[in-house]
Amino acid sequence: MARVPIEINRIIKESYRFGDKSEGKREEEQFLIEIEEKRHNWNLTHITNRKELLRLRDAINGALGYNEVAKSLNCTINEAETIVNYQHKEKICNNCAQKNIACYDCIFTCQSPLEQKLYVALKNRKIDTELQWRIRKDGSGYPKKYPVNKKTILTLPDFYIEASGKKVCIYADGHTYHERTESQALRDRNIDRELQNFGYVCLRFTGKEIRENIDKEKNGCSIRLGAYLPYRMRL
Repeated sequence: MARVPIEINRIIKESYRFGDKSEGKREEEQFLIEIEEKRHNWNLTHITNRKELLRLRDAINGALGYNEVAKSLNCTINEAETIVNYQHKEKICNNCAQKNIACYDCIFTCQSPLEQKLYVALKNRKIDTELQWRIRKDGSGYPKKYPVNKKTILTLPDFYIEASGKKVCIYADGHTYHERTESQALRDRNIDRELQNFGYVCLRFTGKEIRENIDKEKNGCSIRLGAYLPYRMRL
């Protein structure tokens, strides 16, 4: 990877008020910007202050697209940098209709590429969903902004949809039904049974179903999910 030929160093300049050492010294902060010209073997240097350096930083963030993403998603510059880097690196971001709209939760909340694919599909169909919704053992639920209490939690569905009196919990499982161990299968069945007792609809999609059928209107999870949602919300 090519190195950008720019270095910035913080320097402290000592000065005395009105040139009188009896007044005590003070420190003046400055920054030395050095640009290396390799072809001609010379360096260009410039000394500036913090205000001007911050302006330079903002200009760089703007050129790299960080400012636009931070404003669009209401996130920090550091988070925007992570999002932009992810967009350039991951195939799922190519031609994504939710780019700079749903990126924050897609990247920071979804826990696998399968969840991301299903999340984007739901957003594309204008289906509002809560990610990592918490459901207690008494059947009540609360959003992900609150911490999980391990003593009272029953499950954290990957997606939770509530509309027209229906409460749907969706899980994106990386393994197929046959790949689960006996203990995993038993745990999932027990959770599903508890959710059903509380009036929830529980849907579990395998990685194969999500990868192969998520964009098909007449197969796999499209029909299965649509059967439990109002017509206007169906996949």
